[in-house]
Amino acid sequence: MNDSVRWMLKAVWVLMVLGSATTAGAEEWLGLDPMSADQLDGASGRQGIPLQWQLNDAEQNATVTGNVLSGSSVTGDNTISDQAFGNMSGIATVIQNTGNQVVIQDSTQVNILINR
Repeated sequence: MNDSVRWMLKAVWVLMVLGSATTAGAEEWLGLDPMSADQLDGASGRQGIPLQWQLNDAEQNATVTGNVLSGSSVTGDNTISDQAFGNMSGIATVIQNTGNQVVIQDSTQVNILINR
């Protein structure tokens, strides 16, 4: 995505947020009753929540220069077993290095939308 398109999307997002969003202080949230399990179950999957625009932007830049690899280089196997994620919960990030002199970058964005 080029910079001009990215800038236009950000500008549209800002205008939408400024025009339609309301802010709530912590005091307003403290006075609310917790939702029941049935209410939470009925709200899963964004059911009944109107479309929300969001724009996430992560830029990563890296350079590997001036490295020299000489002689015999053994990197080993790069495998994940069949039960590697068997008891996983939440958000998992898996990074595997398959060689020498590589740049590994990772970015995770978690967006939480709370409508009241």
